[in-house]
This record gives sequence, structure tokens and C-alpha cells, in this order.
Amino acid sequence: MTEVNAAGRTPLSDEARTQMLSTQVARYVQRGWTVQTFTGGQAVLSKNKRIGWFWNLVLIILTGGLWLIYVAYRALNRKKLTTVITVDASGRVTADTTG
Repeated sequence: MTEVNAAGRTPLSDEARTQMLSTQVARYVQRGWTVQTFTGGQAVLSKNKRIGWFWNLVLIILTGGLWLIYVAYRALNRKKLTTVITVDASGRVTADTTG
């Protein structure tokens, strides 16, 4: 007899969970994310935050290059976005992004 969870579905096998997770991770990788860790039911991905170059270029021109110091600092110390993708036993995919 098979087990049935609270939602009325049978639990997925580890292979099915890994396949669902791989599909979701592939979508994120196509959008520029990099995979940090990948296990059977969870993956951690990260991505550098973008810098708005248009307004920074305008300010560099207006300040005679003085704004370039700030832009260099921001480029070297960019924040990272991190997302954790999980697939539970019932096949529900969740993604939690921080940063």
C-alpha cells in the first residue's frame, strides 16, 4: 500500500524531485544565475546585482570624473542576490530570494 500525504497525493520519488528541481534550476541559469549547491531536493543559486550604468555615466560627465570613485567602489563591492529553490515530497516547488 502506498502512503498518501495530507494533500491527497502520493509522495514523489527522489528521481522525480531531482528532475523537477533540475528543470527549475535550468530556467534560473538561463536568466544569468549561477548554481552554488545542488542536492536532491534543494538548490542554492546566486547572482550579482546590476549597476545602473546610464545615470552613473551622466553623473561622471557632470562631475568631471569625480563620480567615478563611487562607481568603482560600487562595482567592486556589489551585493549578491541569493535564491534557494526546494522541491518537497508532494512536488511543490518553492523559491526564496534574499539580498
